[in-house]
Amino acid sequence: MDGRYQQLAWRMTLTGLAVTLIPLWVTGAAIYLYFASTQEESQRAQLHNLALNRSNAVQLFLAERTSMLEALGHVATLDALTSPGELENVLGILNKRQQSFVDIGIIDANGEHLAYEGPYHLEDRNYGGEDWFEETMLRGVHISDVFLGFRGVPHFVIAVRRDDRTAPWILRATIDSDVFTRLVQSGQVGLTGNAYIVNRAGRFQTAPRFGGEILATAPFDPSIAPPGVNVVFREDEHGRRLMTAFAWIASKDWLLVIDRDSSEPAAPLRQALRLELIALVIASLLVGGAVVYHIRQLVTRLAEEDRSRVATEAQLAHSARLVSLGRMAAGVAHEINNPLAAIGELAGLMEDLIDPAFLASTPHAGLFQDNVRKIQLHVDRTRDITHRMLGFARRMEPRHDTVNVNDVAREALTFVEREAAYRQVELVRNLDPNLPIITSDRAQMQQVFLNLLNNALDAVPEAGRIVVTSRSDEDGVVVTVEDNGCGIPEELHDRIFDPFFTTKGPGEGSGLGLSICHTIMKGLGGSLTFTSSPGEGTVFQVRLPRHQA
Repeated sequence: MDGRYQQLAWRMTLTGLAVTLIPLWVTGAAIYLYFASTQEESQRAQLHNLALNRSNAVQLFLAERTSMLEALGHVATLDALTSPGELENVLGILNKRQQSFVDIGIIDANGEHLAYEGPYHLEDRNYGGEDWFEETMLRGVHISDVFLGFRGVPHFVIAVRRDDRTAPWILRATIDSDVFTRLVQSGQVGLTGNAYIVNRAGRFQTAPRFGGEILATAPFDPSIAPPGVNVVFREDEHGRRLMTAFAWIASKDWLLVIDRDSSEPAAPLRQALRLELIALVIASLLVGGAVVYHIRQLVTRLAEEDRSRVATEAQLAHSARLVSLGRMAAGVAHEINNPLAAIGELAGLMEDLIDPAFLASTPHAGLFQDNVRKIQLHVDRTRDITHRMLGFARRMEPRHDTVNVNDVAREALTFVEREAAYRQVELVRNLDPNLPIITSDRAQMQQVFLNLLNNALDAVPEAGRIVVTSRSDEDGVVVTVEDNGCGIPEELHDRIFDPFFTTKGPGEGSGLGLSICHTIMKGLGGSLTFTSSPGEGTVFQVRLPRHQA
């Protein structure tokens, strides 16, 4: 395949690959982006619902404990609650349902304990200066932030005020931080999930799963969280991309935060992406291979058809030139035949005039008689040449003739005899006299033999040798033209029948002879093959069927 067809094959291949693979990969990318977007929306919705659910659970937890203390404060009297052993019973009743209260105390308007039940010794503590005490006295009900207090342990309290006729007093209970933390951390999802609460100042109210302790400062400003429940993407202090749900607790100025590494829920999607990429690569290889294969087949077939068309056009042009040459040769032969006929008649008349009296009258009679015979011989020889020229030029169109292959070979040899004798090239005829008569085109056969003989003459050196052999086999007749010339290099064997390919120098050959001969033999139903080795010569084999197709 020459450069033009290689370039055409590359262009067609690139176009075919682009037309087939670009839509394939664009479709794959669109599918991946669609599922990635769908999964992200699903994860956002899941995290949003989880944050809403946990924030409602926290609000319900706080509301239930506050309601229990309010109900207790309004049902029981101060005297009853401060009587010995009563608060112990109350604390047991409160924790019967859920173990969420650590201790409970009754505090008067001055911040002094009137009664206390719990694991700490706080009976003598005064809470008059504590923030939660002041807020409770002011608002009636208060849930504190987490603080250390007198016990030095992070905790928060729920306190309610009761207004008696004599003086107000406060019922205060401490919430178990572990119970509350477990409630919040139940919102953690997966291996990277984190759930915690921060107050408005950004301090942890429950212990986070990763990176922080209670009362430590969170690594972000809670003011970034809009009201309600929202899911956003943000980066943590380590640069990880997090999907975070913010939910403000309505009954307390707290922010519930649920974090999740955005790469964790994407793991199945990444696995799907790897499988999709593998499938796309395999599909691309299959489609690309099919495109390349079929395009190369198409271009190869196109090149063969172009070569066949060029050969046909060359053969037609050659045939047209032969027709013109044949007409010219016929005209020349006709013009030569007329004076030849006159010379022959005159020579015959002169021969008739040679009688015994004429022979006796001159001493040159023998020479005269000999010259007349020579004139007649050369006239006959010239007439034979012109007749062969007419026979070669008369028929250019394919036709079915009854042919003796040996006669056609002999006629072709007569055309090269003079040049062979001039170059001292030996022409050897090994013609089988028992060849069968076949049906073929005599003129085209003669054209093939002449071309092979001319090529052999060009190949052999001075005093070379050309052997023409004919034989029969079960399929027809085989004629070989063998020379002891330079031979044909092996790398040129595949191109020897290509149109316009020649090993001769510029101006010495058109490269169409063997191509036309090969085409003629295919048209006659036969074949033209060769064997050759550099320096050992070449053998062309013409195989002719008994009957032309």
